[in-house]
Amino acid sequence: MRDGIIDAMWNNDGYLEPLYEEEDRGGEIVITFALPYVDKKEIEVYATKETLEVMASMRKSVCWERWGITQRKITFKSFKKQIRLPENVNPDGATAEFKNGILKITLPKIKEKSSIKISGK
Repeated sequence: MRDGIIDAMWNNDGYLEPLYEEEDRGGEIVITFALPYVDKKEIEVYATKETLEVMASMRKSVCWERWGITQRKITFKSFKKQIRLPENVNPDGATAEFKNGILKITLPKIKEKSSIKISGK
């Protein structure tokens, strides 16, 4: 089980999964990422109706030489995370703000139900 937790946090390409939080605000979903050591110009965000992907290069590499029982040396150069969204969203209406290492993305939900006008007499 421990290996599964560690594998979920990074891969051999030097990517680290950022911490994030999802918040449902009724008509929109807000997802906040912690991206320390990142400049705004290094962030890439991609969204579809069902997924959100964030990638960002770090200003400096972070190296951990002692980690758990295996004691292996690991260097991280960037963050990468893909999330399956809890509801369908309109990616064209999404907005993002980055301040002090925190990326906040707001995605408006797609209305699942619309009224249909009936024509005729």
